[in-house]
Amino acid sequence: MSKNVWSLHYMQNKPFVVEYPIRLNDISVDSKLRSWVAFDYLQDAAGKHADLLGLGLQQLRNSDLSWVLSRIRLKMDDFPAYGDTLRITTYPSGFDRLFAYRQFVLSSAKSGRVFGVAGSAWLTLNTGNFRPVSPARHLTDLPQWQYDEAIYFQGETLGKITAADIADDTPTMERVSCSMIDYNRHLNNAFYAMFTENYLGAKSSGLIRMKEIQLNFNQSTPLAEEIECRGIIQGNGAFYTAGFHRSSGKNAFQAQGIFEKIIPETDNKTAINS
Repeated sequence: MSKNVWSLHYMQNKPFVVEYPIRLNDISVDSKLRSWVAFDYLQDAAGKHADLLGLGLQQLRNSDLSWVLSRIRLKMDDFPAYGDTLRITTYPSGFDRLFAYRQFVLSSAKSGRVFGVAGSAWLTLNTGNFRPVSPARHLTDLPQWQYDEAIYFQGETLGKITAADIADDTPTMERVSCSMIDYNRHLNNAFYAMFTENYLGAKSSGLIRMKEIQLNFNQSTPLAEEIECRGIIQGNGAFYTAGFHRSSGKNAFQAQGIFEKIIPETDNKTAINS
């Protein structure tokens, strides 16, 4: 094996590590990262690794293909604070029919403390008809994933979300603006996490943070569409939320997980008015 081929093989089979200093506009009132913002970092880390492997958005577009995030699950013990640097370690973790899986570890670049873990399922879409294709069959240059790393959420632990009866819930409304549209010309997936966080905050009358959340993306959302978010919140912080296109009633996303209030409701009013 030549040196160049060996180097490429080593690069392809080594977990990818990228670091992000926590920005001031990414934190909440307790100086810690807003939970929905973590999804921005996770998607960026996945994209950077795919580029490095020759399977990024630009490379796939040359073959009329595109990666689309279908499901993601995040579980956090804590969140990085302003002044810390978030380190994301990520690696592909196999295939199952139409899904390509990827895992993540979120930790502090300064202390090494692990904040949490995540798992994700991605689809490869034909950009001509927007139908999914098998990544293992259609990406001829696909590296052979040989990662001896942990699998956190995959298969049954990243499956379909059972719909709850939320018809009687008064919805919160979100409108898709031009700043929310991504490379694939629809609402960026991180905003569904933001819509979920907004819903939970509105319904619980407080500033909140999601400690665990699974998001399933069921329908792409175009510019100017309005999304009605409904859900159920239990006393222990467990929740189920779903968003629907106002124009058609189609289900855009589902979310379930556990959240907590950052500060009590009385302090929250002071924070909002200050």
